Amino acid sequence: MATTSSDLDTRLRQHGTTLRRQLERLYGATHDGDALWSRIEAVLRDRMAERPPVMQALDVARIADRDWFVAPDMIGYSTYVDRFAGTVSGLTQKVEYLDTLGVRYLHLLALLKARTGDSDGGFAVADYLSIEPTLGTMADVEALCGSLRASRISLCVDLALNHTADDHVWALKAKAGDPHYRDYYIVLDEAEAAARETVLPQVFPTTAPGNFTHVPEMGGEVWTTFYPFQWDLNWANPEVMLAMVDTMLRLANHGFEAFRLDSTAFLWKQAGTDCRNLPQSHFIVRALRAALDIVAPATLLKAEAIVPTAFVPPYFGADEGEGFEPECHLVYNNSLMVAGWVALAEQSAALPAAIVDVSGGLPHGANWLTYARCHDDIGWGAVLGDLRGIDSDPEARLTDAAHFIEGAGDSWARGVPFQSDGSVLHGTNGTLASLAGLEAATDDVSRETAFRRIALLNTLAVASGGVATIYMGDEVGMLNDYAYRDDPDRAHEGRWLHRPQMDWSALDTPAAMRIAGDLARLRAARVAGAGAGAPTLLATDASVPALLGIRCGTDRVYLNFSDRAVPLSDTGTDRLSGSAAAATLAPWQAVWLMGDRA
Repeated sequence: MATTSSDLDTRLRQHGTTLRRQLERLYGATHDGDALWSRIEAVLRDRMAERPPVMQALDVARIADRDWFVAPDMIGYSTYVDRFAGTVSGLTQKVEYLDTLGVRYLHLLALLKARTGDSDGGFAVADYLSIEPTLGTMADVEALCGSLRASRISLCVDLALNHTADDHVWALKAKAGDPHYRDYYIVLDEAEAAARETVLPQVFPTTAPGNFTHVPEMGGEVWTTFYPFQWDLNWANPEVMLAMVDTMLRLANHGFEAFRLDSTAFLWKQAGTDCRNLPQSHFIVRALRAALDIVAPATLLKAEAIVPTAFVPPYFGADEGEGFEPECHLVYNNSLMVAGWVALAEQSAALPAAIVDVSGGLPHGANWLTYARCHDDIGWGAVLGDLRGIDSDPEARLTDAAHFIEGAGDSWARGVPFQSDGSVLHGTNGTLASLAGLEAATDDVSRETAFRRIALLNTLAVASGGVATIYMGDEVGMLNDYAYRDDPDRAHEGRWLHRPQMDWSALDTPAAMRIAGDLARLRAARVAGAGAGAPTLLATDASVPALLGIRCGTDRVYLNFSDRAVPLSDTGTDRLSGSAAAATLAPWQAVWLMGDRA
């Protein structure tokens, strides 16, 4: 069923007011609002005219079922194309594999054409509308999207909003002296850059210190929050908004059904602030959401907001006095992932309990994205804000957890510090299996214990009700890949430790069958118990600090974050084993109790 011009006009009336409101907030004091609206409306109509009928039909279906992604069977998978299948065409041959895992959402990392040379793992984008040439073409992506849709799998791609690569055509034209494109970026004189530096945190203080890079062709210091070759966009310039809306809608028309908005917390720059989580960043994302709701409402926005939990809810949207303004459909529950590893290190459920407790109350049509591991490091500092006020020295506590996960003392974990010697709070790299003890396991007992820890963290992700996402290779127990250290092009980037080539020969190994079986049981339990959406914390015995209780749908899930058996006062049938739950939980064990308490 194709969308008609009257359908578009209806959506413009429904969502245009929200879009115009954001544009007025961002640019009303400096630009002609009517002229800007005329230009953006023209972009919306042009992209709608190009939208393929199959995508228009999907739009209509999802308008009728707006909560389609808040469903118990929404299991995700995240991978790099080259590490997983070589090319986009090769990945098309793996759709059946993803389907057997129950995947309904596929995030392909670093798919778009990246900068030549170092590209921050592909996140320094040189062309938003082209695919990395070694991976294939946009036509290959469209074919992949068709295969994925046939299996009810939605494709997500990264959309880097904060910056482009320094060899993006906008940057090249800016360096060549084009004033139109020079204003796409932020260029300060040396004195002002130095003054701003005093209040700006650093993202990569070891490998990319500072927030500015001197570029002679630009006549000053270019704002570069991440790496010197990633130039921050000037979102105070409405031309950037117009270009990004156009780019996003063109990508949606190629078949992408979700965008991971990279570095959303950094978008707006304002003197005297740390330039993170400012209100204008939210106005930008709400404008993008409204544009999608008008032209491509089948498409999701997902925020990568790696910030303390208290700062996360606004990325779902907020009531600004004009009614609720939706923002992102999905937001990473990164704090929950970090809390799971802290719980393993401390053998205490205190931190994940605190995160679960504040993860509820989501607005209608919103969901978390949960995971045990991802393509990035475990950024321990992400939960500092959650610990302040309840811990006298949160940095020391998290540093101790990091050291344990990096193998200190008698630890079973095999993590590696990220861009740090480990003396201060930092990040930790490693695959799920290596961090959970499988790499260090030397006998059947230690291997069984590692499998339990892996299942425990996967239970935390699945039971927490979001789009529970598996990171490439974790479902087969792949271990740390230390070979990157011998590659001059990758040796400086420690996150390659957990970005190995997918080992397809491992699918029939005991480890793969054990982990995949545990995941299948978790997915089946969540579907059977209708568990979706935000989690709810269950009360547990305060004298058993290792025990975490989560309500998932109609069910109760209990997790033991310790190497000792703990008492369980609740009773019922465990969906994971099919048997009545015992009066104790074994070390590192989880149970999924069916239905409400008797």
